[in-house]
Amino acid sequence: MTSKRRTAVSLALACSLALTLTACGNSNDGNDSKGNASNGKTTNTADNTAANSQNNAASADPMAPYKDTVEYTTVRSISQDPKFPEGQSYEKNDWQDYVEKTLNVKGKMLWMAPSDGDQYAKKLSLDVASNHLPDIFYIEGQNAISMLNTLVDSELIEDLTPYYDKYASQKVKDRYSANPYAFTTSDFGGKRMALPYGMEKEQPMLVWVREDWRKKLNLPEPKTIDDIRKISMAFTTQDPDGNKKNDTLGLVAQSNSMYSPSFDLHTLDSIYWSENAFPATWEKNADGKVQYGGIQPEAKKALGILRDMYKEGSIDKEYGLKDGGKTTEDVSSGRAGMVFEAWYAPYYPLGNTINNDPHAEWKAYALLSEDGKLNVGSSPTPGGFVVVRKGFEHPELAIQLMNLSTEFADKSIPELKPVYEKYDKAVTVAVAKHAQYVDLSIADPAAIYNQQKKYDDILAGKADESILLENEKGGLDQIKAEMKTPLETVLAGNPDKDTLSAAISNHIGYLAYMNAMNVVTKNESNIVVTPNVYSGQTATMKTKWTDLQTLQKQAYLKIILGSESLDSFDKFVNDWKAKGGDQITQEIQAELDKHN
Repeated sequence: MTSKRRTAVSLALACSLALTLTACGNSNDGNDSKGNASNGKTTNTADNTAANSQNNAASADPMAPYKDTVEYTTVRSISQDPKFPEGQSYEKNDWQDYVEKTLNVKGKMLWMAPSDGDQYAKKLSLDVASNHLPDIFYIEGQNAISMLNTLVDSELIEDLTPYYDKYASQKVKDRYSANPYAFTTSDFGGKRMALPYGMEKEQPMLVWVREDWRKKLNLPEPKTIDDIRKISMAFTTQDPDGNKKNDTLGLVAQSNSMYSPSFDLHTLDSIYWSENAFPATWEKNADGKVQYGGIQPEAKKALGILRDMYKEGSIDKEYGLKDGGKTTEDVSSGRAGMVFEAWYAPYYPLGNTINNDPHAEWKAYALLSEDGKLNVGSSPTPGGFVVVRKGFEHPELAIQLMNLSTEFADKSIPELKPVYEKYDKAVTVAVAKHAQYVDLSIADPAAIYNQQKKYDDILAGKADESILLENEKGGLDQIKAEMKTPLETVLAGNPDKDTLSAAISNHIGYLAYMNAMNVVTKNESNIVVTPNVYSGQTATMKTKWTDLQTLQKQAYLKIILGSESLDSFDKFVNDWKAKGGDQITQEIQAELDKHN
């Protein structure tokens, strides 16, 4: 998945509910409970897959170890600056050791690629094209669904239906059941071809502002787009860091993902959404018919605003050249003063700014529409999928890794407590805190909302800490530590490295919850979700959708950068409709009518 998607998922894992540990409690029992344990075969032929798996299913235990070591290969995307504890890495870490010991498996990482940008998706596409697939792997990024469709159509991945039914823990099944859209895009004709992740309750984009810069320049708190424009201009031109160099930026955004169907990192979605424009959404009009948000008048209005912002300099002048990796570099280096990102931004990458400069202050604000709504372009589309290569003789292993990852995220395995403490002490970024080879956990979709409300009640004296689940306690500890001894107080005391690292970690947690999530929960009644009503792929989409998306992105970018007039939007709309858009809209309407 893109960095944003990956981050969202990982943070959801960090905040997911901690229920009773039933599956893992049995993890070291039943050494003979696996089918391959009884037949002792580890051959790689596809013919053996079904037979082995049927044997496994007959005596399924969600977390029982294999009798004979099972080897598997995978690939994954990674954070640029994970800050692992000494001696730990994506390839060698305590989480992977625990997985291999618990299940008696041995993973092999074939390659890794940065999660920011599209390097992972490109490398995986090459693997697909050459039919050299790893055994278990993620599909992520903007084209995840298209990739999934390709893999299914090409019969390159396993049907996971029987393995999910037999091996998924009850906790995992319950959490998938809490989301009515969970398997909408991953079930094909009754076959469960992939395990989706990252489907959470709506997460509004927030405006993150370098608060120390804003205060220094005596600027008002942002409430409107005009406020954002003024602050961004001031950050760009008035030397807010005081180094007497023209080296700071206001609002930074990526053009690689110009608008997001699924909350990508550092997009301009908040501007579109505040104008009731949803450029990547199949929405319903007043008559209940489907229409594409990217060709509606509201999108043209939003583009006019963005065009003016770019022209005046309140959007980074290098906008047209940047992907999520470049904007992350801007944020991490301390050059950027404003980005759009969800509540978890302090964990990644805003936390990088604070780690590099503990005096840097970030604060989140809500950008409301003119009628006071916090709009969200929501999509039931998952952040990504985990799939299993066709022919891998142990498809059930993907399910078991998912069960274990969910327990990791819930912090419900007591013997791993020292590992969590080690990673916390190292200020490891959230997306790398369970750096096993396959890290797919399933969270309650509304977990973070519920968690924040518990914190508020406890801190207000309306409840005690017994209402917290195990994995929710750490967040409250950070909040209380920051409230007792704020980071600025620690800095004033000339702290040693460990004391400072702990204080920064507490500050980041406080910022994510007591600032950002409180902005979200206090606006919950104002949140208006425009759901994406279709996430599949019609017949015409298979041949024309990629070209239409390219047409849209090029038209939008030219308008924003000023190389084409705002009225060129009208020609784009006509072209879009003529080149397959109208046909696709009709096909989607027909698909939706089947369910009415």
